[in-house]
Amino acid sequence: MVSISEPGLARGRFSALRIRNFRLFFSGLLVSVTGPWMQTTAQAWLVLKLTNSSLSLATVASLQFLPIMLLALVGGAVADRFPRRKLMFATQTLAAVQAVVLGLLVATGHVTIWHVYVLALTLGVINALDTPLRQAFVSELVPVAQLPNAIALTAMVQNMGRIVGPALGGLVIAVLGVEAAFFLNAATFSAILLALVRLRGSELQPTIFTGKYSVLLQIGESLSYAWRTPTILFLLIATAFIGMFGQNFTTMVPLVANFLVHAGAAEFGLLNSCLGSGSFAAAFLLASRGVPSVKRILLSGLAFGLMLIAISLTTNIWVSCAMFFAVGASAVMFSASVTASLQIQSPPDMRGRFAAMMHLLITGSSPIGAMLTGFVAETFGVWVSIFANGALCCIGMAIALVYVRRSRTRTVFDLGQAAHSPVKNAAE
Repeated sequence: MVSISEPGLARGRFSALRIRNFRLFFSGLLVSVTGPWMQTTAQAWLVLKLTNSSLSLATVASLQFLPIMLLALVGGAVADRFPRRKLMFATQTLAAVQAVVLGLLVATGHVTIWHVYVLALTLGVINALDTPLRQAFVSELVPVAQLPNAIALTAMVQNMGRIVGPALGGLVIAVLGVEAAFFLNAATFSAILLALVRLRGSELQPTIFTGKYSVLLQIGESLSYAWRTPTILFLLIATAFIGMFGQNFTTMVPLVANFLVHAGAAEFGLLNSCLGSGSFAAAFLLASRGVPSVKRILLSGLAFGLMLIAISLTTNIWVSCAMFFAVGASAVMFSASVTASLQIQSPPDMRGRFAAMMHLLITGSSPIGAMLTGFVAETFGVWVSIFANGALCCIGMAIALVYVRRSRTRTVFDLGQAAHSPVKNAAE
C-alpha cells in the first residue's frame, strides 16, 4: 500500500489534462454529457404531461434505475473482464439509439406512458453496464497519482452537463417540443464516440483479466475484499444512505417544481440548473484538493441531508433554487470524494467492480428510494417525503461516524492508501 496524499503529487487543478488520452476523453464528455441531462428533463416533463401523477414519475425513475440495482455488480465484473474502451463504444451507441426511438415516438404522436416505461427500463440496462465502465476507464487514462484530479475533473464536466442540459432542455421543450430534446441527446453521443476512436491505445494502462473464474466469483471476491477492508466498508455504509434516500433527483426535483413551488417549464429547468451549478462548483473546488478525508465525506453528507430538509420547508422558487445549489454542491463533494477514495484504494484489477458498488448504492438503490418518495408524497404530501429523505441521510452519516470511531481502534483510516497489487482471485 502506497500513500499518494503528499502535496507534491497535486500539481494544479487541471494537471490530468496534460495527458493526451485523458484530454481527449474529457473533451468528448464535455459535449456528450449535456444530452442525457436534457433528456432527463424532457422525460420527466413528458411523464407529468401524459399522466399528471407523481407516482407515475416515480415509476419511470424506478424502472430506469431497477436494472442498475440488479445488474450493476455484473456490469462491474464485465468492466474488469473485457476491454473497457470497446465496451464503452458499444454502450454509448446503444444509448444514442434509445434516445432516437423515444424522439420518434413523441414526434409521430404515438407515445404512451407504457412506451416511456419500456424505454426507461432499456436505458437502465445500458447505464448499468456503462457507468461503472466509464468510471473505471479513467484509471486507464492516467497514473494512480493523477486519479483524484482526473476523477474530480470528470465530475466537474459531468456536472457542467447538469447545468447546461436542464436549462437547454427547458428551452428546447418550450421552443421546439419534447421530441427535439431526445434527438439532440442522441446527437451529442457522437463527441464521446469520436474521442474513443482517437485515443492512443499504446498510452492506455489497461488491466488484463487473466483469471478463468466466473463473473459470480469475481463479484464475491470484491464483496469479500470490501467486507474485510474497514476504510472501504465505511465508504459503502455512508453511500448507501445518501444513494437510497437522497439522490433521487429525477423524482424529487419535478415533485418540488410542480407541487411545492409551482414552476413552469423554464423554472423547472432553472431548478435543475441550480442543482448542476452547485455540483459544478464543488467539483471545480475538489480538483485542487487532493485525496479526500473522512471528515470531508461525513460533513458533506450531513450538509446534503440538512439542505433537503430545508427544501421541503420552502415554497418560494428563488429560495428553492438556492437550496438546490447547496444540495448539488454537497452531493458532488460527497460522491466525488467517495469515488476517488474507492478508485485509489482498489487493486487495479477490481476497479470496475468497486465503481459498480458505488453506482449500485447511489443510482441502483433509486428504485426503492424513488418508490418510497412517490408513495410518501402521494399519501402524506410532497414536503413530508422530501423532509424524511433528508432526515434519513443525516441518520446515515451518524451511523457511518459510529463505525469509523469503532474501527479506528483496530485500523488506521487513511483514504490516501493506494493498492497497486492485484488481489489473489477467489477461485484459487
